[in-house]
Amino acid sequence: PSQFTGVLLPPDWNQPFAWVLDTTGIYSSLTPGAEGSKDSGYLTKRYDLVNIFAEATDSEGWLWYMIGPNQWLKQTFVAKIQPSPHPKDTNQKEVTGRWVAVDLYEQTLVAYEDSKPAFATLIASGLPNHDTNEGLFNIWAKMPDDRMSGATGAPSAYDLQSVPWVMYFDSSISLHGTYWHDFFGYRRSHGCVNLSISDAKWLFNWTAGGTPNPNGDITNYVYVFSSGKYGEPPHGLTNG
Repeated sequence: PSQFTGVLLPPDWNQPFAWVLDTTGIYSSLTPGAEGSKDSGYLTKRYDLVNIFAEATDSEGWLWYMIGPNQWLKQTFVAKIQPSPHPKDTNQKEVTGRWVAVDLYEQTLVAYEDSKPAFATLIASGLPNHDTNEGLFNIWAKMPDDRMSGATGAPSAYDLQSVPWVMYFDSSISLHGTYWHDFFGYRRSHGCVNLSISDAKWLFNWTAGGTPNPNGDITNYVYVFSSGKYGEPPHGLTNG
């Protein structure tokens, strides 16, 4: 199982930061768009946490992030945590209570209480042909563990026992802990939102602490959106 864990956020947080995704170990660049350089003094390590102090765009439309003096990383090597749009419910009112925002472009999750951030982490959402649906959902069932299976007879068939800390929100699609891979920050699943086991447990317990309505029920929204088109630069400056 992955040892990765997310981070708690202060209620007034508004400064973007990122986790390094690259597994090969590259040096940061001295300037945006340049090759990595040992002179930058920073060699990446997967799941390093870095602040983002400035941004620049290269000739292909990709963003580069300044993470320190003369230290720049291309956006494809990191997953950026940034404030999410605040979704509205069917009555066009901003959702309240304890809810989570899942950004499919960055492969990140931020948990909020009303408009105040509480927690941020990396996720692994659905692969092509198993895409995680965008939209606003409610967590309709929670289970400490559950069996999951699917794609019977296909090469991608799976049958997983005791998947931990399951929170169903889109029919059979759920947020849940994941013990079979450590690829958070990249798409990996059959549609579910994969989390590390410790992150899933934190969310499972945290969502249970919301304020009940007059009927004693707690509503936890899951807002799934994409801040860009996965695999493409955000500014669309590519040729051809």
